[in-house]
Amino acid sequence: MRTIGAIVKEPRPCSIVGFDPATLEVSYHEVTNWYEGPADRIFEVRLASGRSVRVTAAHTLFTLDAHGEIVRVRTAELEPGTLVAIPRRIPEPPLAAAVIDVVAAVPEAELQHMMLDGPAVAAAHAEHPTLIAALLHEAGYEAASYYRSRHRLPYPVAAQVPGLLDALGTDDRIARRGERHRLPLQISVDEDLAWLLGMFIAEGHRRRNQVNISNTDQTRLDRLEATLAGLGLPVYRSAVAVTCCSGLLSDVLGWIGTGDGAPQKRVPPAAFGWPDHILRSFLDGMVDGDGSVDEVRTSVWTTSEGLVADLLVLFARLGLRASCSAKPTGHLTLWQVYAPHREHKQLATTPLPEKLLLRARAAAGLSQAAAARAAGYRNPTDLNNIERRRGRDAVRFETLRRLADAYARHGADADSVGRLHALANGDLAWDRVESVTVTDRVEPIYDLEVRPGGRAIENFLAGSGGVFVSNTAGFIDAGFDGHVTLELANVASLPITLYPGMKIGQISFMEMTTPADRPYGKGATGSKYQGQRGPTPSRYFENFAEPAPDDTGDPADE
Repeated sequence: MRTIGAIVKEPRPCSIVGFDPATLEVSYHEVTNWYEGPADRIFEVRLASGRSVRVTAAHTLFTLDAHGEIVRVRTAELEPGTLVAIPRRIPEPPLAAAVIDVVAAVPEAELQHMMLDGPAVAAAHAEHPTLIAALLHEAGYEAASYYRSRHRLPYPVAAQVPGLLDALGTDDRIARRGERHRLPLQISVDEDLAWLLGMFIAEGHRRRNQVNISNTDQTRLDRLEATLAGLGLPVYRSAVAVTCCSGLLSDVLGWIGTGDGAPQKRVPPAAFGWPDHILRSFLDGMVDGDGSVDEVRTSVWTTSEGLVADLLVLFARLGLRASCSAKPTGHLTLWQVYAPHREHKQLATTPLPEKLLLRARAAAGLSQAAAARAAGYRNPTDLNNIERRRGRDAVRFETLRRLADAYARHGADADSVGRLHALANGDLAWDRVESVTVTDRVEPIYDLEVRPGGRAIENFLAGSGGVFVSNTAGFIDAGFDGHVTLELANVASLPITLYPGMKIGQISFMEMTTPADRPYGKGATGSKYQGQRGPTPSRYFENFAEPAPDDTGDPADE
């Protein structure tokens, strides 16, 4: 979990969560470019589940058209009730790992207070005794023999010993200067430690030299005590709490991003990259600490609005569709984030693709009455209401499965039935827009280009709780030859004045390191705009025309 501003201001190879518009699968896709633009007015879009996202008026979210195809809707054109795309599930990252790198977590200003010890430090003392004695003396430490006998060095001194930091291994440890108890440089997060972290975020607090987790269940206190003792830390047990007196552990919990105090608690950002089984243990800890599991749902309660956003993404990471509700309690708001055990109406519906349903039924050669019988409806009017969009703009996933299976049994083509199955069983869920608000914020605009291997992914997961947003910048395909058409649209409610000489657009050039694999204008790329001259209107309608014998591909410019 990183802010888009941080990603753009520090460009480096990375992948983001996005969905493939063709398959509706959510996965990790390479970022291919970074964009920073001038400041613009910010709008906030809030959804029924509690998710939200802040974007400009021209930025777009995703909905579904009657043909079952992904379409973009500008923020300024969104209306309450519009269904927009959110993740139904987010797969485990390809390089999932659960490790807390303690040294990397320490803020640079705090490193001067850290002490290292272990085999690598002992080897450095043996190899560089004179250098280390001089460095200690220069730093104000006179008793070099003390540090040598204990295989110990202050971090600022260790950093100046050639090769020492690179040689540190799993048996080396770190401590605060003057503190007796130490931690491994890298802590492998197993299911017990992940569960403890979840318990801490739900029911724990920390002071300068102490971490405390409260609970009345003695079995849970046993597990907490054993896990902390396994780290070599002192543990004190009462009937209602476990206390660990370690300043370093208290600091590390803050440094990895768990927050301070109940209203500021957060899921550590790195946790979203943990393997599924570790993340499930983490969620179990949160539920055991301040949640519940009943016949209907799994719930977590919190007064931290930031934690609400984290939990909505966390549930999606584990393939659970979640929503939230707020209950004002005095000066704080108590939030319940919950994942129903069965599909429920709010997040188990998709925008109604009535033309796709008609196409699939026609491909199966069924009349409306015959199709209703084949799908197990008691009355043909049930299907008629769906196909004629009577009193509804959405349909349940279960209904799509039911119809897709019935049409498949009667020989419907794989394309139409496959799209229905992708909508019913794929990785996208849909959430209703509750409000679109113009804020008083004017901020620089950051954006990412996501076109790995030339594929038009062009979206990424953003916002509070996870909402898919699109790239705003256009893309000129490698191999294009022609005039570029500039499109201008005022999506605000007030007029915009343009003056002669005003800058209204830009083109960003990227040097290619290899020839394009599928250059525009050749072979199977469609290439509807190749050779265009002068302003050219959209030729998107050609996507629905019969392809020419030598041009059967999907154009890369749409």
